[in-house]
Amino acid sequence: MAELHFGTDGWRAIIGEGFTFHNVRRIGQALADYLLENDANIRGVCVGYDTRFLSGQFALTIAEVVASNRIPVWLSQGYIPTPVVAFTVKNQQLNAGIMITASHNPSYYNGIKFKANYGGPASVTTTKTIEKYVGKSTIRHDLKIAREYLQFADFFLVYREHLCKWLNIELLRRFRMPVVVDPLHGAGCRYLSSLLQTIPLSVHSINNHPDPLFGGLTPEPIAKNLSGLKRAVIRHKAAVGLALDGDGDRFGVMDEEGRFVELHDLLPLLFRHLVHSRQWSGDVVRTTSLADTIDRVAEEFQRKCDEVPVGFKNVTEVMLKKDILIGGEESGGFGYKNHLPERDGLLSCLLVLEMLVREDHSLKDLVAELRRRYGPFHYLRKDVYADAKLLCTNFERLRQNPPQKIGRLKVNKTDLNDGIKFYFPARTWLLIRLSRTEPMVRFYVGGSDAKVVRHLLRGGMDLVLPEKT
Repeated sequence: MAELHFGTDGWRAIIGEGFTFHNVRRIGQALADYLLENDANIRGVCVGYDTRFLSGQFALTIAEVVASNRIPVWLSQGYIPTPVVAFTVKNQQLNAGIMITASHNPSYYNGIKFKANYGGPASVTTTKTIEKYVGKSTIRHDLKIAREYLQFADFFLVYREHLCKWLNIELLRRFRMPVVVDPLHGAGCRYLSSLLQTIPLSVHSINNHPDPLFGGLTPEPIAKNLSGLKRAVIRHKAAVGLALDGDGDRFGVMDEEGRFVELHDLLPLLFRHLVHSRQWSGDVVRTTSLADTIDRVAEEFQRKCDEVPVGFKNVTEVMLKKDILIGGEESGGFGYKNHLPERDGLLSCLLVLEMLVREDHSLKDLVAELRRRYGPFHYLRKDVYADAKLLCTNFERLRQNPPQKIGRLKVNKTDLNDGIKFYFPARTWLLIRLSRTEPMVRFYVGGSDAKVVRHLLRGGMDLVLPEKT
């Protein structure tokens, strides 16, 4: 029987190949065994799922297995965003949460995310321990027992109440311009538009119905996937376009001209807004793939900024240990104080609107002002699929013997803490990382000169994929 190996955010596999009902049952039993042996106070588990093919059936299957072990289980009545599941775990003081989703991966993938009792991603130690339990005991799948311990529930109502208290709803009601939302056919369908209409705001929606194929796109809210949102923003003369990923924990934003707003700019803007509007204490934590603009903004407010490896688990670890106001990653995941040590795309979208009302400036103007103050910033990211063996061989060779020059630029410093990050003059950098869930290499480049950024992207690809460039 094939072994199952978990990544940094649970387990993902191709539907029908690795992601099967049998393997889902095996993982359900492993989680149950882990909880029964390691947690003296069993309060229960909640289970949610996204809009992928058979996600609802997979969720019911894993819920039945956990419940068959006489562990109370609450299963979402319908598809639900991941942050709602995370909030439910924390708010109801449950032992764990399970989310059936492959997040932003292609439609033929599905996966399982584990949420810990603090409402954030389970630690690497926890997920690796659960992995060791897989196959150690006989799967319990007794429907009679399961019916006794399994309940269906609506997780969204309490989550919505919490958001309405966390946000300044009175301020949001002053927002008069149209808003366009694009959930990319994922778990945020209807939920984000419902939140905005409740305020109420003028909302136009696209891709707002569930589709296991995500309209033929990968459900990741990055510029290349948001051409429809761009057209809708311009057509409706909207102030902003708001997008979510496949499970609603990541977000993307377009300004009033349909231009994608980099998360490198949004993190310092939202941090500054929170400091001014909430007057809460707290520092910042960011992943190494984010620009250091936030470091300089935080310093001006006499706050600190921690840099951690890519992956929101690393952000969560700092949020649990320190007083953090906001934590963020480049791929669109932000977490906030007095909410969750977890990404929340829905709250992030609403907070952008709150910021626009308070600042009384367009998003385009806010970004322009940020760049005037801290200098220009250009960014490129490219994900390239290739033979897994080739990637590992070339990548390891590069780690063992990193170059002193890439293209025409001299390398000032090399950091191997997370992939390979090269630092160059003028606050320019190149990060190269292998995906842990797919045969893919990711290139991230940031700097003040657009031509230099393009040059470094080509140079980085030549290092790892010489035959592709």
